[in-house]
Amino acid sequence: MVKSPDGGALQHKSKGNKMTLMVSIARVSTTENPFGSKDFHDAHDKIFGDAMALKAILRDPNDPYQVALVGDVKDIDRVRSASRTAEGDAMMRRFGFVEQLSYFLQEEDA
Repeated sequence: MVKSPDGGALQHKSKGNKMTLMVSIARVSTTENPFGSKDFHDAHDKIFGDAMALKAILRDPNDPYQVALVGDVKDIDRVRSASRTAEGDAMMRRFGFVEQLSYFLQEEDA
């Protein structure tokens, strides 16, 4: 990770054959966890393809309307652009995701 030119947030820089672990904190509109749903995984795969493999959706024990999505990211730029499309936004809202609050990245050897 490197500091952005304007001195703001850190930016992820992938290097060669790296896999990135991502934890995304999100506000949700439902207490149902879609992780076990085939429909959710099919929709996720359609939007994100192989750019991100979702590993878990963890519920905040103190706030049932906040979750952490844990996944392996191969292409963070593709994940960002796919999530910002009308189709990506509609898919996430369909499964109760309202907004991303923050996210964390950790590089690991692939």
